Amino acid sequence: MSFIQELDHLKIPLEHIKLATNNFSDDNFIGQGGFGRVYKGELPLSTTVAVKRLDVKHGQGQHEFLMEIVMLSSYKHDNLVSLVGFCDENNEKIIVYKHEARGSLDKYLTTNDLTWVQRLHVCLGAANGLNYLHNDVGEGHRVLHRDIKSSNILLDENWEAKISDFGLSKIGPTNQEFSFLVTNACGTPGYIDPLYATTDVLTKESDVYSFGVVLFEVLCGRLAVIKHYNDERQYLSQLAKLHYKEGKLDEIIDPNLQKQMKPNSLRTFSRIAYQCLKKDRKQRPTMGLIVEELQNSLELQIGCRRITRIGLWGSSTGGSPWSLQLDNNQKLRKITIDHKDWIYSLIFTTQDFNGLLHSSKRYGGDSGYRGGTISEVNFDPDEEIIGILGTIGSSTGRHAGFTVISSLSFVTNKKIDGPFGKEKGAHFSVPWDAGSFAGFYGRAGLYMDGLGCYLRGIM
Repeated sequence: MSFIQELDHLKIPLEHIKLATNNFSDDNFIGQGGFGRVYKGELPLSTTVAVKRLDVKHGQGQHEFLMEIVMLSSYKHDNLVSLVGFCDENNEKIIVYKHEARGSLDKYLTTNDLTWVQRLHVCLGAANGLNYLHNDVGEGHRVLHRDIKSSNILLDENWEAKISDFGLSKIGPTNQEFSFLVTNACGTPGYIDPLYATTDVLTKESDVYSFGVVLFEVLCGRLAVIKHYNDERQYLSQLAKLHYKEGKLDEIIDPNLQKQMKPNSLRTFSRIAYQCLKKDRKQRPTMGLIVEELQNSLELQIGCRRITRIGLWGSSTGGSPWSLQLDNNQKLRKITIDHKDWIYSLIFTTQDFNGLLHSSKRYGGDSGYRGGTISEVNFDPDEEIIGILGTIGSSTGRHAGFTVISSLSFVTNKKIDGPFGKEKGAHFSVPWDAGSFAGFYGRAGLYMDGLGCYLRGIM
């Protein structure tokens, strides 16, 4: 059975797609990709989609068509674009994605539509998505995107970043300290790693370089390729490296953005962006480190350094980092726990000062992994968490040997909820004063790998 046949459940009839896009009407046209035109459409059940129609007349994209379906049907993450289905009939090759309402990041770089804090959130989301591709898609391999750029970072209605366009992606090994692939260099001028372009040697650090260019686009409010009045072109990467080394980065940052930036946030952000562009690949940071530094930059910007982190309990390397910090006017009203022999995932519901409820992402449970037992802990308006109890164990079965949070209990000023999961492994117990709790953070992938807390003031 061919790969396409195995994905029959994702096939969408051509007639349905034509109906959804008004027969690929110009009124539905929303963009031009590297391998075809993109249309907005409405499928049955009011599903809004983006439809990429490959230009098969010019031989475009047969390999890319298959690769994108492979990638998006195999790997799922909150910060990757979602595959709805595909069509391969009547010489048409079409990929259908969930439509992301805000479009691509590049449209906002030179505008005032995104504040500095929003830009930090977008960068952090995209970094989490790329970190997943490099480190969490499965044992023994990683995905190398090969075309990271601001136009391939889409934004949903909540300004959450989604990495898209996997047509050029490659799967590489992870069983070596410095794994690489030899392949014809592909990518976009202004973003492509110079070493990859000249040697055809592709590594995960090639994606890191491209992401560094995106970080400088976000920071400076400029596009990767700067066009001058005489049609000369200059790469932002070269300009940014020069100004950073000379201590003159402020000369190329959008003044409207610079007014919003706290010095320590700017310093942390620009330092990690510069490290991404290092000539020596071994000096470039990992995506995991980039995620941590972007989180630090965000915390420094919004004043969270008055909040203390305690923990981490469990794994400090498994999965991807996540964070839920409560503002002074936010209350935690519910925790949804997916568990069985250990904790698979957590979802937090908060209430703002207007009384509106907001649910977080699912932290953990990547690739559809579920424990099967869903428990909810609800908190009264005057109820406060004053401690947590838990155990740290090891996963078994298909994905055995991972350090995970095996059980959790939540202590409030009114009751104890739990334990959830199974109490096996090393115990931890942390109390704190009422009014100190400010959120949770941790690491999660297939399971809840590690957990810590944010506290205000002294524990």
